[in-house]
Amino acid sequence: MIFNGARGVKLHLFVRKYREIDGKTEPYIYIGNGNTVEYAGEKPITVKIKLEHEIPANLYKEFTIKI
Repeated sequence: MIFNGARGVKLHLFVRKYREIDGKTEPYIYIGNGNTVEYAGEKPITVKIKLEHEIPANLYKEFTIKI
């Protein structure tokens, strides 16, 4: 994962805003392809990924506005 670009591995990013709502597991949403640009730590690892394409405005708004 951390050397995906050098190894020719495509990363596909799926995210979800909440794990569960009203006892129901929320689905993941496909955001797109990306490449690792920075990482830190180990178990857990923190990875910064640069997406190949910009996230559509409606998805960005959905994930950044607190409800």
